[in-house]
Amino acid sequence: MHSAVMQNKKYVEFAKENTIEVLALQRLDEAVGKKDPKAKAYKTKGPDGQEATYMVEWPNLTYQEILALNRSPAGGYNKSGGIPYTSLVDPWTLEEVEKLPRSAKGIMDAVEAYRKKMTKEHGKGMSRKDLAKVTDTEGDVAGFLKSKEYSKAADALAKISSGKEMPEAFAKRLEVMRTSITEAAQAELAELEATAGSDAAKAKKDLPGLINRLRGTGLEEKAKALQKSLASG
Repeated sequence: MHSAVMQNKKYVEFAKENTIEVLALQRLDEAVGKKDPKAKAYKTKGPDGQEATYMVEWPNLTYQEILALNRSPAGGYNKSGGIPYTSLVDPWTLEEVEKLPRSAKGIMDAVEAYRKKMTKEHGKGMSRKDLAKVTDTEGDVAGFLKSKEYSKAADALAKISSGKEMPEAFAKRLEVMRTSITEAAQAELAELEATAGSDAAKAKKDLPGLINRLRGTGLEEKAKALQKSLASG
C-alpha cells in the first residue's frame, strides 16, 4: 500500500488537490524500540525552527505526529481486523463511505466520483494552494497588527480576497481578519481623538503618521476630518 499508492507519482499529484490522508499506524513505538528498519528516523528543524524527529518512511511526519494520528478517530474505521485498511470518509459527516482498493487508480476513481457528489451538495471546495494563502495571510495580518501597520494588514488581506469566491468556512476566516484590522485601527484612532481633547499639539503631530497607516481600512477620511478640525481650531 505504501509503495503502490503513497509513493506513486500520479497519486501524489492527484492527492495535492483531491484528498487529505489520515494515517492510523499502530505499534510504531514498538517498532522504534526494536530498531525496525522501517521505523528509522532523522532529526532536522521543524516549521517552528525547533529540532524535531521525522520518520524516513513518512518524511513529512514526526514520530509524535504519527502516534497522535493513531490516537485519532482514524483507527476506528477499520473493523475488519486486517491491515492495511483504507477507506473513503466524508469530510462533512466523518462517516465512512466505502472501503478502498489497494491501487492508486482505484482510489483516484473512487475519490473523483465522490468529489463530484460533494461539489454538488456543498459547492466547490478550496485548493491546498489557496488554503495555504489564507493561513499565511492570517499570520501576516497578526504580525502587522502587532506593529500597528493597519494599511499593510489591509493590503495583505486584499491580495487574497479581491474578486474571489471562497467556501463559507474560509470566507468567515477572511471576515475575522477584516474585523480585527478595523477594530485595531479604530481603537488607535479613538485614542488619538481622546488625546486631541487634552493635547491638541500632540494629536496634530501624530495624525499624519496614523493617516498613512490607515490607508485601505476605510478610516482615513475620519482621521483626515479630525486633522482638519484641529488645523482650523
